[in-house]
Amino acid sequence: MPVAHTLAKPGSEMCQGGVVRGTGQDWMDRERAFGAGLHPDEIPVEADPYAPLESARRGNLERVAVRVQASGRVPRVCLYALSVGGQEPRHSLEAAAAFAVRESWQVGVGQSYTDHHGATDPLRRPGWCMVRQQIRAGYADGVVVITPFVISPHAIEYKQQLDWFAEHFGFIAVVAPDAEDGRR
Repeated sequence: MPVAHTLAKPGSEMCQGGVVRGTGQDWMDRERAFGAGLHPDEIPVEADPYAPLESARRGNLERVAVRVQASGRVPRVCLYALSVGGQEPRHSLEAAAAFAVRESWQVGVGQSYTDHHGATDPLRRPGWCMVRQQIRAGYADGVVVITPFVISPHAIEYKQQLDWFAEHFGFIAVVAPDAEDGRR
């Protein structure tokens, strides 16, 4: 059986894994680019970077809630929202509070925190730092937010916050994905 050989571009070298040196592209990247050229009208579907984090977040929430309830008390939570355009995020905080009530969690007086939409790094936001301080000091077991994007629009930063909460025996509850699950 004859074997077909493909010639590489002059000046490029192929390595064993099929990655063209200097480009960082493997055969799958090249195949996707070729397919996109053949079908320019198709919208490429990209994986949601938050999807794998959702399972870890929910698992941690369940572990912490079970541990707290086993100690004979209800979980205590903070509410957190971002203010856009200087407006008080009243609806977001109300939705977070309603979610906490449905879960039979306790929201302490003065446990609502907001920051102005601006710095994406959560550690540069005073309200978010206050939430973390409440968790670290043991005054709260978790925080309720509307979407993960409130914490960070960057999956890596969001994961860092999930990891921090897990290390400090706290949880993050997200209203939006849980509300959508109820509609299915």
